[in-house]
Amino acid sequence: MDKSIITVNIFGNEYTIKGVAEPDYIIMLANYLNNKMQNVQEATGIKDVKKIAILAAINITDELFEIRKKLKESYLPNEQFQELRIKLESLISLIDKELSSQTGNTDTDNINF
Repeated sequence: MDKSIITVNIFGNEYTIKGVAEPDYIIMLANYLNNKMQNVQEATGIKDVKKIAILAAINITDELFEIRKKLKESYLPNEQFQELRIKLESLISLIDKELSSQTGNTDTDNINF
């Protein structure tokens, strides 16, 4: 893939960025960082750009770690997924049998998910 070369403005400074990502994506990332840096400056009153950048990086890293934690907590290992699938298939089978015995009808509509 060809490298994109794009100039972005982050916190009042122009940066030329070279990368394989789409230019719109790079602009989106730069805007996100710029907003984070502005939020840090507004919240703290700090004027030193380097300190603002470090605090913004810490905030973004915190967001990343929180998302990773949530993903890890919501992850269902394959073994547990298979056990759950077997239980659900058994329940569906029992429901199908019960419904067909109640209606006296041996033909049931299969519902696929």
